[in-house]
Amino acid sequence: MRIQAILLIAIVAIGLGGCTRKENQSDSTAREAGRTAHDIVNKTEKAAKKAERDLEKAAKDVREGWKEGDREDKTKRDK
Repeated sequence: MRIQAILLIAIVAIGLGGCTRKENQSDSTAREAGRTAHDIVNKTEKAAKKAERDLEKAAKDVREGWKEGDREDKTKRDK
């Protein structure tokens, strides 16, 4: 039983020792890809917010134009 426990501890220790990561090229490439993706998301979010503001302004202009057209129709009918 002791031999099995010692063997199990040795295997776990070797396994944990093998889990240490050293930074290599693929890690830095993955980090750079992550940074790039993060930048793209931020820029996309800003562009979406700007597009939302532009659409709201356009919708407001359309509503104002609709109201003006309605008022003009009413004044034409009243004459």
